[in-house]
Amino acid sequence: MSKKTYFLVLLIIGYEPFSLGQAMSPILKKLSSHKGTVLVYSQHQQSLVDLSDLPPNFSVSGYNLIKDASGLYILPQGTGRIYKMDTSQGRYQWRRIDSTYFTGYNFNSIAFGIDSVFYSFGGNGFWNTNGTLRHYNFLSKQWDATLLSENIYWHRLADGFFMLDTATKTLSIKAISAPSSEVLKNSNAETLKEGLYQLNIKTGDWTKMGNVRDTAHYILATLPWGLLVDNYGVMDLAQNRYFILSNKVRTKITAILSNNRYVYPAIASFAIDSVLYVGSQFDPYDSVVISRADLIDTGIPIYTPLKPPGLLDSIGAESFLVVVLGFLSSFLGLLLYKAKKVQPIPAVESLSAPIDSSKAVAVLEAEKHPISFRSTRILELLEERERSLLEFIFKHSADERLTSIDEINKVIGVQNRSVEIQKRMRSDLIGSINKKINIITRDKKPVLDKQRSEFDKRSFEYFIHPSHMELVEKIIRKK
Repeated sequence: MSKKTYFLVLLIIGYEPFSLGQAMSPILKKLSSHKGTVLVYSQHQQSLVDLSDLPPNFSVSGYNLIKDASGLYILPQGTGRIYKMDTSQGRYQWRRIDSTYFTGYNFNSIAFGIDSVFYSFGGNGFWNTNGTLRHYNFLSKQWDATLLSENIYWHRLADGFFMLDTATKTLSIKAISAPSSEVLKNSNAETLKEGLYQLNIKTGDWTKMGNVRDTAHYILATLPWGLLVDNYGVMDLAQNRYFILSNKVRTKITAILSNNRYVYPAIASFAIDSVLYVGSQFDPYDSVVISRADLIDTGIPIYTPLKPPGLLDSIGAESFLVVVLGFLSSFLGLLLYKAKKVQPIPAVESLSAPIDSSKAVAVLEAEKHPISFRSTRILELLEERERSLLEFIFKHSADERLTSIDEINKVIGVQNRSVEIQKRMRSDLIGSINKKINIITRDKKPVLDKQRSEFDKRSFEYFIHPSHMELVEKIIRKK
């Protein structure tokens, strides 16, 4: 072999890794290969990709992913930075496209794209939580704030439920009840909004939809029929219906997410049509096909709609006064007209007229024995870990004592995990128990309730509501 040939071989071998670029996660490759828009959920703080210019303190704060027709983008939490995946030179590499300077204000925010516009909403940082909607300006390469009708505080870790509807261009969130400022002596000094709100992204107007249960949800993907949450539930906000998945599909999803190669929460998850995709950083991704037949309607509404406005709310004070005066004038005119005419005495029905006794008995029997149906399979919905936690709190409640967060962490086996994972696991299990048993109770009061600790007002302690003790005892005794 000549020296020139040998040198050429070394040159090719030496530069081959560089031509391939950095290693790419299989789940991100799958996401990038899709031509259209996909709503991606990534709630873990582990690094998805190697961003060499990203300061280390931001590399473990989590990421947002945006996938639209123009490509795949990654937005590190708390930075405002945007990196686009570039494959123009035959290798995977992330190229920064923004010129953001200010950072640290939008940790735990969400980011999404609608009609080729990138948005970022909510978040916390610098001792404050915000409810700001920001849109990215591709000309200045900076983020600009969008004018909104009101300020509703939100961030992901505060049990922050959200749902984006790209068809109606709306964002629905559960407003958080914690104060926006962490430096107030009295948290009651700030007027906060609670409940389920919907934002019209194009107009910037907020509308309150109603009240929603204080339950955290782990969001996996957006399916054609609603939001896939907690590995087994589908929330259809448009129709205000809550579904659970069939046993077959639920078992598949649980098996995937409980696999040792996955961290919790998942690095990235999304749905393309009715196929759920879940992936880790380096291992092959998994998928589950979900059909409409796999959705079982529980009959439980997601939220309680607001009552329709009263007469005084729907019309102004002046209009109401005009209506009242008009009614009085008509009434007085009718009295004067009747006074001028001799009215015949109307026939009066006898008060002692016989009543159909068979109808009366039927009404009394219906009132005495209202019909009530319960699913005989409801007890099978509780998983072993849910049943163990329910029994543990039941024993404490029977002894008239509260159950602390530390005790719950030990029971569900997360006492050695991070604070974020502990909180998420507690919320998922408690929320799951309440949803399933609510199918029986149909009560607004949750079965597993909580109250602030007398020793630490920032923490909660849990108990079973007295009105549900008898039912819970039957469940844990498998009666």
